[in-house]
Amino acid sequence: MEHLAEPQRLVNARQFFVSFSSTRLDDATRMLSPKVVCTVPGQNKLSGVFHGPDEVRRHLVTLVEHTGGTFEVLKWMDWMVGEAHMAVLQYAQAQREARMYRGHHLYLLESDSDDLLSDIKVFFEDQAAADRFFV
Repeated sequence: MEHLAEPQRLVNARQFFVSFSSTRLDDATRMLSPKVVCTVPGQNKLSGVFHGPDEVRRHLVTLVEHTGGTFEVLKWMDWMVGEAHMAVLQYAQAQREARMYRGHHLYLLESDSDDLLSDIKVFFEDQAAADRFFV
């Protein structure tokens, strides 16, 4: 039986998430298109629309600082790969000021012609809980 290689866009997406969840932000940034747009919903310190690798990296730095480096993916629930899009479902947790946050996050992803992430949209299982925690 012939083994099919994983698409490079999937390899790069996994590298992005593994790198940022282990605070290797320079490695994560290398997986981003120069024209990347990252959209994080909500009314909290982390929400907004971030354009370009530098803004996305600053957003990730804010996440690490705000959680004291405690953001941790507990389980990768699923990776769904289509022709033009990918979706990632994870279960993660973070701590700050004696409070804990746990929840599922869905990421909708697109890659450019170089297989670098060009569009990242984040969705929280419980937006109100995320807003309370990341205030």
